[in-house]
Amino acid sequence: MSGYSERTDCPRCGAHTLERSEDHDDVNGYCLECGYEYHTVSSIQTLEEVNGERINYEMEPLTELRGPVEGWQD
Repeated sequence: MSGYSERTDCPRCGAHTLERSEDHDDVNGYCLECGYEYHTVSSIQTLEEVNGERINYEMEPLTELRGPVEGWQD
């Protein structure tokens, strides 16, 4: 794993038993006391969705989405 992991306080029960890990765009955690857990879910927006966001930032719309960098795995 190229990310990191740490033990921190659980937001649900307050115990210092939340195992949190992060690797690229994945963030996960689980509490060893109360069972609370969370996981990220990643996805790729459509061209229309990206352009809708770009309008909010006063950016010009795109005609196509940029492709992934070499080695990227969907």
